[in-house]
Amino acid sequence: MAKLRRSASRPSPVKKTRAAAPAARSKARPAVKKSAPKPAKAAPKKPAPRKAAVKPTAAAKPAPRPAAKAAAARAAAKTEPKGRPKAPAPPPRRSTYADAVLLYERGLQALQAKRYKDAADTLKRVIAEFPEEIELHERAQLYIRVCERQLTPPDATPKTPEEQVYAATLALNAGNTDRAVALATAALQRDAENDAAEYLLGVALASRGDDKGALPHLARALELNPDIRDAVFKEPELQALRDTEELQALLAAAATAPRKEKRAQPKARR
Repeated sequence: MAKLRRSASRPSPVKKTRAAAPAARSKARPAVKKSAPKPAKAAPKKPAPRKAAVKPTAAAKPAPRPAAKAAAARAAAKTEPKGRPKAPAPPPRRSTYADAVLLYERGLQALQAKRYKDAADTLKRVIAEFPEEIELHERAQLYIRVCERQLTPPDATPKTPEEQVYAATLALNAGNTDRAVALATAALQRDAENDAAEYLLGVALASRGDDKGALPHLARALELNPDIRDAVFKEPELQALRDTEELQALLAAAATAPRKEKRAQPKARR
């Protein structure tokens, strides 16, 4: 107990007092309440960065516009292999086309009416006056050839001996002895044993007054066909020659000659 009182009566050393003073002061100061820290101001929002445009790849291309589609189609047509050629577009009609068609139709109407010369002349005008209408030219030339065939007379030249003998008979009836002589001679060149040709040649020569030249052909005709003697007796052109001894002898020999294979006798001229 004594220790406690002594310690209470003795003053504490200075150092201790100085050291304790601040502590006492600190205790004496009222405690300052620490205020809560103010919230920090929110930073302004920055605009979101734009996404970089992604370039379209070959796998995903944007849909082409109509003009682009047309250009792509033309390019594809150039690269496609050439197949069957397409028919070219018809050329634009010219101002002269209507006039050319009108003239062409006039030519066809004349052709249908069998006016072949008028038709040919009209169709030739289509070609001459409208040289640019090539399509009409081809059709016009076709019908022009039709008209020319109609305007050209058929070839009446006899070709076979039978035709030549018939033509010689017509020539004698018409009084054209030169043509009769030529046709009968041509028939004998093809058929040397044609008795009708020999007879007509003798008659034609006698008609021209050449009795000396007619007798050998009449003799040959009677030799080939003795039945011709009946035509000799009836032929008016042989009236003067029948009075000669030469022809009478020939006719007598033909009467007694053996008959050969009967051939067509020449028809009596009218």
